[in-house]
Amino acid sequence: MKQPIRILLLLPFLFSLLCGLPSLEAAEKDAPEEWTFSTTPYVWFSGLNGTVGVKGHKARVSQSFSDILSTMDASGMLTFQGHKGKQYFFFDGMYLDLSDTGQISAGVFTDVGVTTTRLQAAWGVSVKEWESSSLHVFAGLRYWNLKNELTIRTASAPLRHFSDTESWLDPLIGIRFSTRLSPNLSFTAIVDAGGFGMGSDFTWGGMADFSWRISERTSLEIGYRYLYVDYEKDGFTMDAYNDGLFIGFTWKLK
Repeated sequence: MKQPIRILLLLPFLFSLLCGLPSLEAAEKDAPEEWTFSTTPYVWFSGLNGTVGVKGHKARVSQSFSDILSTMDASGMLTFQGHKGKQYFFFDGMYLDLSDTGQISAGVFTDVGVTTTRLQAAWGVSVKEWESSSLHVFAGLRYWNLKNELTIRTASAPLRHFSDTESWLDPLIGIRFSTRLSPNLSFTAIVDAGGFGMGSDFTWGGMADFSWRISERTSLEIGYRYLYVDYEKDGFTMDAYNDGLFIGFTWKLK
């Protein structure tokens, strides 16, 4: 439980550190007075590392994001967000179907399949403004639907197969810091935490994103993302994290 405690302590520390910086009024002038919306389809080259369990049977998974193209069966990611004045909201959806194979002993293997559907939505408000930067705090919900599959087999035939699906909802809190590095380049960092025993035992994530403006309505997004979840119920286990680089394109709709 040391990791959840550290993350919970990190959120208020970052919040107090950023709020201690002097604020300027110029950022408030850049805030839109009417709602503006944008959407970002993206590809996350995500690895999976941790423990996956089905009906009490567990297996270790260790995939770096460099392995993901050979183990990813299907994926789809999309973000939608809006801004108005100091208000901010976002919706993020992800579907990821991964598989991996590990060796238990000589001639005996374990095939692991994990299908993840994750939806999250949150609303936030700006609590600090600088000349070209802003800090938001937000709260929301993260929905999980996971299907875990384990197949124990020899090189020629399956021995046993286990499959189970779990769904749950996690409360979520976090902070979002954005800054404009140049007229065409901006940087965003997000840290969030949730679960707290109400859904998963704990979940937390972080993201760093560089956005390069191509035109008035489009921009290229490149960054790194990390997402961890610790959930265990009735023999179903997901104690693992996804991490890796992502790339996407943002279109401003209004």
